[in-house]
Amino acid sequence: MNKKIVLAVLVLIGVFMVSAASAQFGKSAGPRFYSEFKPVVGGWSEYQMTAKGEPPTKMKIAIVGKEGDAYWYETIFEGKQEGKMISKMLVSGNPRDKKNVKRMIFKSGNEPAMEMPVQMMQQRSQPQEPKGKMVDKGIETIKVPAGTFTCQHMQYQDGETVVDSWVAKDVSPYGMAKSQSKEFEMVLLGYGTGAKTLITETPQTFDMPKMPRGMPKGTPKGTPRGSKPGKIEEEDED
Repeated sequence: MNKKIVLAVLVLIGVFMVSAASAQFGKSAGPRFYSEFKPVVGGWSEYQMTAKGEPPTKMKIAIVGKEGDAYWYETIFEGKQEGKMISKMLVSGNPRDKKNVKRMIFKSGNEPAMEMPVQMMQQRSQPQEPKGKMVDKGIETIKVPAGTFTCQHMQYQDGETVVDSWVAKDVSPYGMAKSQSKEFEMVLLGYGTGAKTLITETPQTFDMPKMPRGMPKGTPKGTPRGSKPGKIEEEDED
């Protein structure tokens, strides 16, 4: 399997796990949404995330479908270095809880979409829940690129860590209009309804093959369905 595809898939796994569950965002993290997850099919919101000393990154989250009582939760990241990366998960509740994840699909740029074993997520260590406290700072009106919103201002406090969030009820699926800390900021660029999935192809299945002889333990490898078992294809170093 092309080494670029393998690395892109592994990066996507890490990006999604962090974006769905981390407390704030920085060099290797996405935002934590402190507000309640309220999925509505078609609802979407797009953000610009800026970490101190790094170029801005765009992130769009959307609810692009429903199967039974579970929703398809799609996240699109766009950065100058990473390009476009898409994660799509079927969740029966808040995506932050790995037990709610029923299926997960990833796509990097123009590479084929791949469906990952849910066990891969469940085997990864789950980020710890915040241990600080939430303080209600009252109703405030703020202005962001998406417009002017009347929001509930909530502040998360945990020692020296302080994260301010402004929540607007009409923004799906988390209501977040703005979030910031001393070194990070996330602002709403746009929101609306009618979101459709960007992964329209049938995804390949990502299988973990047997470890080749001589390869150190823990070295990631993967092959899509259709590759011959045990065959190690020549890697593209470009």
